[in-house]
Order: sequence, then C-alpha cells, then structure tokens
Amino acid sequence: MGYFDTLKVEEQVSYLIKPILEVLSQASTPLKTSEIRSRIIQLDTNIAEFANTEYTSKRTGNKYKKFTIKFGLALKELIVLDLVNRQAENKTLILTSKGRSLNLESLDVEKDIREKAQPYWEEKRKKVKKQQSKERDMYKEESRRICRAISNSQVSDFSWYKMQVGDIVTYKYNSVDDTHIGEFGLGYNVDAGENQPSGAVSCIFQVVDYIEVLDVSEKEGSTKKATSKQNNILKKTIVLRCVHVFNEPISKAHIDNWFNGSGQMNLQSGFICITDEKANIITERLKALAPQLSTNIDSKKILLLENKQKDPLQVIFYGAPGTGKSYSIGSLIKRSYPGYTEYDDNPYVFRTTIYRDYSYFDFVGNIMPVTKAGKVSYEFVPGIFTTALCTALRTQDRNLDVYLILEEMSRGDIASIFGDVFQLLDRNDDGKSMYAINNKSIYDYLISNGVIKAGHKIIIPSNLHIIGTVNTSDQNVNVIDTAFKRRFDFKYVGVDPIKVEGESDKYINDFDIDFTGTDTYKYKWVKLYQAINHVIINDLGLTEDKQLGPFFLKNKKDDKLNREQVADKLLHYLWHDVERVSYKNGSLFANGIKSFGQLYSEFKNEKNIFSESVIKEYENL
Repeated sequence: MGYFDTLKVEEQVSYLIKPILEVLSQASTPLKTSEIRSRIIQLDTNIAEFANTEYTSKRTGNKYKKFTIKFGLALKELIVLDLVNRQAENKTLILTSKGRSLNLESLDVEKDIREKAQPYWEEKRKKVKKQQSKERDMYKEESRRICRAISNSQVSDFSWYKMQVGDIVTYKYNSVDDTHIGEFGLGYNVDAGENQPSGAVSCIFQVVDYIEVLDVSEKEGSTKKATSKQNNILKKTIVLRCVHVFNEPISKAHIDNWFNGSGQMNLQSGFICITDEKANIITERLKALAPQLSTNIDSKKILLLENKQKDPLQVIFYGAPGTGKSYSIGSLIKRSYPGYTEYDDNPYVFRTTIYRDYSYFDFVGNIMPVTKAGKVSYEFVPGIFTTALCTALRTQDRNLDVYLILEEMSRGDIASIFGDVFQLLDRNDDGKSMYAINNKSIYDYLISNGVIKAGHKIIIPSNLHIIGTVNTSDQNVNVIDTAFKRRFDFKYVGVDPIKVEGESDKYINDFDIDFTGTDTYKYKWVKLYQAINHVIINDLGLTEDKQLGPFFLKNKKDDKLNREQVADKLLHYLWHDVERVSYKNGSLFANGIKSFGQLYSEFKNEKNIFSESVIKEYENL
C-alpha cells in the first residue's frame, strides 16, 4: 500500500494542488498537461508512486490509474477559480494574474482552494443528477439505445478499418453485460488505418451473439493454477458484425458537433451503451446516413445480409496434393465473412483433421471424468460436431452461417465416425435435416445450453454447412461408401494455376526459386509445377492424382526457406511417390541421378537436377 492509499479521496486531490501551482509558477512558458504531470512526478516520490500504480475497477474489471483522475480534478478546480488558464489555441496551461499573486508558502489548500471550489461541484452534481434521471427515463425506451465499440491496437487485435460488411469480431471487453442482441453501434478507431485518420468512426455494427469464454486471470508467480472451469470465471464475449461501412470515416469532432454543444461522445471503456439524449441524436443521424438500416435500427431485428449462404452446403473438395482445396473452402467461407482468413478467431468456423484412429467419440463427444472441488464426476464432453451443431442452433435465426470443416476425410472410417449423425445429412427444401435422431448425450447437452426445448428431437439446421477435403493421391486410405457420397456434392479441384483477381497475367502463390545460384536455373514456381505435371502425365505415364497443385509449395518470402521446402518436401514427393512408381523410361530428373541421396546432394550443391523434358516444357510455357 502506497502513501496515497492511506489518504481519503478528497485528500488525494488536495495533495496534488500545491505541486501543480509550484510547477506552473516556476515555468517560463505555458506548459502542456503532460508536462505538468511529468514535473510534479519528479518533484515528489509519493506522487511518482501514485502515478505508476494501477487499480482495477470493481464494476468493469478494467485497469486504470487513480492519479490521472485526481490530477484532472485538482487542475479543474484551479481553472474554475481562475487561478490557471487553459489557452484555447494550443491547449497549454499558464497561471493567471490571480494565480501568480498567491503566496504558496502560506497557502491553505483546503480553505483557499477546495472550499471555494465547492459551489462549482454542487452545481455540477445537480446537473449530473438531472441528467441521470433523464437517462433512467430514456433507458426504459429500448429504441433510445446505441452502442459504441473502440478498436485500439494497445488493447485489441483488430481494426474497424479492416472490416467489410458481414465480417465479425469477438469483442472481449468486460463492460458488455447490459448489451442486447440486435443493438446497433458505432465502430470507432483510436488508431489510424491505411490512408485513414485516427479518432474516427468507420462503420456501423450490430450485436449478433454472446459467447462464454474462460477468463484465466491468474497472475505470474501465483501458487494457484487454473486447471479447470471451476477455477476460472466464465465471461460473456459479444460478437459484433459489421453491417455498413461509411464511404468516408466520421471524425469524433464531427460527431460531437451533432450534439450542438450539449456534450461529447464518451470514449471511456472499450464498449458502452449510450442511453441519454445523444443516443437519439446518433440514431437519427445513422438512419439518415444508412437509410437501408432504418427499420432494423428501430426494431433491433437482426439484419439479413445478402452474403449469407442461400443453400446449406455439404461439399467435399477432392484433388491432387496442393491444388487449393483449403483455398476453395476459404473462398466459400468468405461469402459469409468477407475478411475471413484461417488465422481468424471466428467462432462460427470449426475445423478438424480426420486420421486413422479418429472415432465417433472424437467427433460427437464422450463421457469423460471431470474434477470439481476435488471430486471426480463424469460428464459429457462435446466433440467438434456437437459444438458446431449447438452454435448453429443458437444462431439459426440471426443470419449467421456456421461451418464445420473436415480435412482429409478419407483417412478415417468416415461412416463409423459419423455413426447415427449420418441420418441427419439428408436435407429438406428448407435446408434442415429430413430425419431427426435420438441421442441422449447430444440431447442433454443441447438442452443444457438452451438451444432446443424439451421434447424436440435433434436435427441439423439450415445454417450449418459441412465441408470436407479428400487428397486423391493418398495411399492406404479408406473408401467412402456410395450412400455417404450421395449426401455430399463432390467438387473436383484441378491443378491449374489460380489467377489474381483482376489480373490477366498474375497468379496466386507465384514466386521465384533459385535452384543453382544463377539465373540459368531460377524458376517461377507456377511455370515449374506445370512443367513437372506435363512430364508426369506424358513421360511417366501416371494419372493426374500424382500431379502437383499450385499450393504444393507456398511462398515463404525468403530464398533460403523456399529452397529448404524444395529439398525437404518437393524432391521427397517427386522421388518416392512419383518417379519410383512409374514403369516408363521417362524421368523428372537429370541423367546420372540414381538415388534420392544423390538427388538431394546435387540440389544442395546447387547443380541442375531436372531432366531435359522438364526444362524444355518449362521454356515452352
């Protein structure tokens, strides 16, 4: 506990007043607020300790510094009493003639400053009380609510400037408990974007979901360890969806002008609900700026966006290695969430990889031992399917698509993995399961999460999309039976390169690979893999399953790393899985290369490794 913690609230303000006056009296020029803070911290070790101490808000859980608040109150009293003047042109502070006339040695802060400032605070309290009463009345009217959420690089990992209509963000601030699904708000950027200003609103969002997340709040060095849910706090995280992007960002100053001098937009906390008269003003402005949203802003109904999938998807992408099956999946997901990448924390995209020992219990869930308060009990722990199903049922009326991605479906016994869930894959014209199933474990889990009512059977809703991939060149894989295939659309992903959108002669994932340290054997990847594919089909007499796709190698944006993936990945595949299974006389590699060890050594020594056929075909492209 520091010295300031032993003082009462009013005493903390009083303590700061005289140091502020001393700093201003010693200054030869007007000072900025930050300069005054810095100098009083240097003057007094107690103040320095107070300035560096962080406190935690009991209401929001956010960190803050009491010093900043008390310093502001002390400075405000000096300005109110006309002892300090804030210069409008540059916002610096200087003592007035009245302030300069003070005798600081004999100054009685309580009598000469604090008591004289009380009439100002009493009038301020009356205004606040009147405003709070007005806000309470308005709070009863749900239409008089609008939200504001801040993106700030210091406390969040996203920017509203990067959001497109349909994109979502999970907002992890603590002050969101009084928010309701359907409410609209302003996306405010603290930081500047690319060619965009800082301190501006760039979009309108809508609250579309709540998600419970574990808050692991143990500090480093603590002897306690958060090992299970009961040791942590389940906190609600709201999901915000961008529903409108302004052509030009709206500055805070411009928004403050909407209020005609009656106030400013509050920038405290990360997320707030505005319920006073400003909410009415902002709401009417938003309806004028985005008239297509007017009805939904008034009703708070979830906005139905055009980028939602029109039909439920049950698709399997299949093709040779590196053809872009995952890229194709990403393109599908971007129809719903335009800014989606595989690295996003999107709560509506679930992904797993099937393997030989992957089972029904991994996929659907299993009864597992769980320790609570030192006692062991057994509970159903949901698998990825049940988790995705629960999310889809919860959000089916909110225009949100949920994706379940199953990579490498042919590597496991897929019929056994799906089990009774297989019955749900037949969909009716509305996109829902034609046939329901009875599964007590899934049923109890869905009931406990409030997404179905008692007596309802289990079905897949129309907003749950199941997408899989199959690598046709894999060896020792399981056969997917006809009945299962009938319930999926099979989409072939070919080996052709993918052009950059809007560019006729540029391709995605094209890059240079230096094979020999000279320009003679520096290859463009897109041309090289096509040349190799030509030789695989025409000279080696193999099927297209053995060909390469444009993403077999990915640009590491580093010459050394790109060479390493050629040695460790490309050469290994071409020698063991392609060259060795051919019974024709053709070859991918130069004459004289008789073993993989020799091939690897030749490449490491920067010698040409490709056959005349590959080089000739490369030159023809």
